Amino acid sequence: MLHRARLAWFLLPLLVLGQGYRDDHEQEVLSSNAYPSSSRPTKSIAIVGAGSAGLAILKTLLDLPLETRQSWEIVLYEQRRDVGGLWLPDPPGPLPRPPRLPESPVYPLLHTNTPHPTMTYPNFTYPPLTPLFPSHEYVQRYHTDYTERYGLLPYVRLYHRVAAADWVGDIDGGKWDLEVHELNPEEPRGLPVRVLRRSFDHLVVANGHNHYPHVPRWNGTEAWLANSPPGTPKREILHSIYYRWPEKYANRSVVIVGAGASGRDAALQVGKVARVAYQSLTPRNEPTPGAKVIPKPRIAYFTNTSVIFEDGTALDDVDSLILGTGYEFRVPFLSPPHSSVLAVDPHPPYNSTTASTLVTNLRYIFPLHRHIFSLAPRLPPTALAFIGLPVLVANCPSDIAQSLLVAHAIANASVLPSRTSMLAELAAREAELRHEGFDPYDVGHRLVSPSETDHDYQDALVEYLKRVGALPQDGRKFVEPWRRKSRAQSRLLGRAWERVVQLGQERQWLEGVESEEQWADLMARLAEWQRSYEQEHGVPAEQFVSYE
Repeated sequence: MLHRARLAWFLLPLLVLGQGYRDDHEQEVLSSNAYPSSSRPTKSIAIVGAGSAGLAILKTLLDLPLETRQSWEIVLYEQRRDVGGLWLPDPPGPLPRPPRLPESPVYPLLHTNTPHPTMTYPNFTYPPLTPLFPSHEYVQRYHTDYTERYGLLPYVRLYHRVAAADWVGDIDGGKWDLEVHELNPEEPRGLPVRVLRRSFDHLVVANGHNHYPHVPRWNGTEAWLANSPPGTPKREILHSIYYRWPEKYANRSVVIVGAGASGRDAALQVGKVARVAYQSLTPRNEPTPGAKVIPKPRIAYFTNTSVIFEDGTALDDVDSLILGTGYEFRVPFLSPPHSSVLAVDPHPPYNSTTASTLVTNLRYIFPLHRHIFSLAPRLPPTALAFIGLPVLVANCPSDIAQSLLVAHAIANASVLPSRTSMLAELAAREAELRHEGFDPYDVGHRLVSPSETDHDYQDALVEYLKRVGALPQDGRKFVEPWRRKSRAQSRLLGRAWERVVQLGQERQWLEGVESEEQWADLMARLAEWQRSYEQEHGVPAEQFVSYE
């Protein structure tokens, strides 16, 4: 529930917009771009999404010199009830059943898998006494605190969903035509209260990429699902976006597909309560350390009675499958039938150099400059930017590094190289990935290459801005040495923190820790404490692995 002050800020934009509303039809399509010529903004920017990425670009734009952005219009549209993105759980009530999707993949036992000081926005720490590996409630509150601390809420339109966004113009210029649905807070999945038509100069897509589950297709699933043996639970195949409590799987035989973050958590939690749990893995993955699971290869197909694996083995006692198989990179409001900006093609016959439009193959959106700016032939490069596409990064600092480049490019388009140069740089990056054994169109936005680590990526964005004079040369890297070191020690620190919890020493370690320097010192001391323990006693084998 919104606090009274926050509700007032939510209502204010509605009251202002309401001056142009007609009351004779609740779903009248309205235009709210009616500015007197004397007060018309010199630039207008729409941001979509109020998770870590959207809040980062909003604050970074507002951090520009007042004389630069004073006459700009900046609006952030968020379709949900509050800020926080995926960290904001579903509202109370029953979980939707497929094909309807939950609002969030958050499950009650979710906590971070890296120490929170390594994940923070620069110069904005978590509150004192926050556990080093906090649960999702702390992370959600962190985003709320950030919004309130920097006065971002007046720019945020909660319960506003961008339904369509199309570019009206060409590479030399134009406007975004947005269709925005104002949702009913009492029934946000119902018909919109109003439909707004807005036009903007720039569009920043910051709505995350954990919305649309990737569900593999196997032959025989329908027959298998329809033939649950008598006296057993009804068979099911569910993506991890629907996973909430491990107790649901008590005394069941479960196959967990995948070894990413969701697959690891499900293996650790479900393995403790299931009758038997298996983990289906690709050849490059290992079973989750510490999880009570039996490793299996990839699934090949299903029969009426069995799950068949690629090595020819079969399981005929499986009740449930949990698919920790990731998410697809989709942006429906940019794609047909709502828009022609982003084509959706799982197997495109073109690449970043030959594509005639922006494309997603569901793993990779291309062509983009540094995972950010559209290089599609019919859009000016600063017209469309994405914040938050990179995967396997510390989101908040990475989002700020990207936002710095976007904000300065919106303020001055000449900050960016020519489109030809940016396309050449993208082609060179993709060639380097191939040289290192990766298919760029398969790894997509995952920063898996030794030549493109998450910290190097952030540093390169900021160093570029210094090189072109948009930021001052201060002789420092964007990513602080303590942040690099501590993130690299996440597994060691996870084992250390688990031991702290078991010994009941949380407050002893956390007391008086507030600043970034103090959090960095805490992690250094914890790492040394745990390293000394493991040199004497060995690396703990099971109970300390859930934080990797």
